[in-house]
Amino acid sequence: MTGVAAPPRRRGRAGALGAKARSWAPAMMSAAASVIVTVASLLIARFDGFGAFGTFVAMQAIGVILGIPMLLGVHVNASRAMAARADGGAVAGTALVVVTGASLLVSAGYAGLLALAPVPDAARLWPAAALGASVSVMSLAESLLRIRGRQLLASGLRLAGAGGYLLALVAVLAGGHGDAGTYAALFAAANAVCAALMLLGLRPAAGWDAGLARTLLREGWVYSTGQSLLLLLFGFDVILLMQASGPAAVAVYALYIGSCRRVIGVLFTDSLASLLIASLSRTGSSSSGRVALRHAPRLLGLAAAGASGVVLASLAAAGALHRLEAGWVALTAIGCSAHALVFVLFCVFTVQPALGLARIRTALTVAFVPGLALQAAGAAVGGVLGMIAAFAALNVALAWRFLVIIRRSTAGAPPVQY
Repeated sequence: MTGVAAPPRRRGRAGALGAKARSWAPAMMSAAASVIVTVASLLIARFDGFGAFGTFVAMQAIGVILGIPMLLGVHVNASRAMAARADGGAVAGTALVVVTGASLLVSAGYAGLLALAPVPDAARLWPAAALGASVSVMSLAESLLRIRGRQLLASGLRLAGAGGYLLALVAVLAGGHGDAGTYAALFAAANAVCAALMLLGLRPAAGWDAGLARTLLREGWVYSTGQSLLLLLFGFDVILLMQASGPAAVAVYALYIGSCRRVIGVLFTDSLASLLIASLSRTGSSSSGRVALRHAPRLLGLAAAGASGVVLASLAAAGALHRLEAGWVALTAIGCSAHALVFVLFCVFTVQPALGLARIRTALTVAFVPGLALQAAGAAVGGVLGMIAAFAALNVALAWRFLVIIRRSTAGAPPVQY
């Protein structure tokens, strides 16, 4: 009997391992895509100088800020609507019209602002709007594609788009020197092509559902208020540093902080957040809070070690190891570890609003203006080091506040059973 029973167990284990590998494959492909994009950016710094790289990073930051009103959180509730309704094509079509219209309006307003404001060499900042619009449409298409269960296709298209961007950038570098506007246009084009292919996979229906559009706008904006505050709070650092110290300083700051934030974003968006949402949605709020408190120290330790390694790798790839400063690496490790914890805890609050999501939004609102002032002061007084210190201090304060809120919400709850 033992000999007969053994083969099915082996097949079962093999099947489980295969299923686990398939479940992680999309996250790993998305991580690879992010690595490729990061390598492409570092090639700009290495072969075209810190001036072009710093300006390109500043345009990306402007694109992120513009992307907030362009996307309006529509992707979140469009995903919910698609999961709940049978007419997925109509949901996708309506959401696409909303995001496209918002992108055009915001881009027009941004162009008008550049034309009226006394911004030196304003023409070089125009591609930032294309960056924001392309990322917004791609975020919508990717969210809807993933909610339809096409995880592998979504990650595969992201990987292909990143590869195409890298090849195009290498071609520009091989032909001589480019400029930040060219690189921004290449990145926006790669995002746009990727978004178009994702939409082909979705096959959005032509037409317009006005009631659904109002619902997507109203609920999407409410749902994404906290996330928008986070993005804004950590979106102006590069712009403030650009004004205070110029593009070369922005380039150095990006090598320390920017690369780490990209890795944190990929791990959070494509793997950890999905696991948290799936796990926490099946538990009570008190249990979710206990889990977060228990694993927070481990997350901090892993993030600190990972951030240090990412900084070293970024400096080496950009040919800038002479800019390595042990104190800066330590501050970066502290700041990026707290930053990772802030985003993970925000996910916990989002999944379990009873833990204190309203208080989190209040905390972010209260911290917004002082946080910007702290970053502006850090940039003006200390340049790159001052901005790294401000980033670390702000994230440590937010992480501490988030943990206090969770601890108070779970006070008196029974311990989690494993």
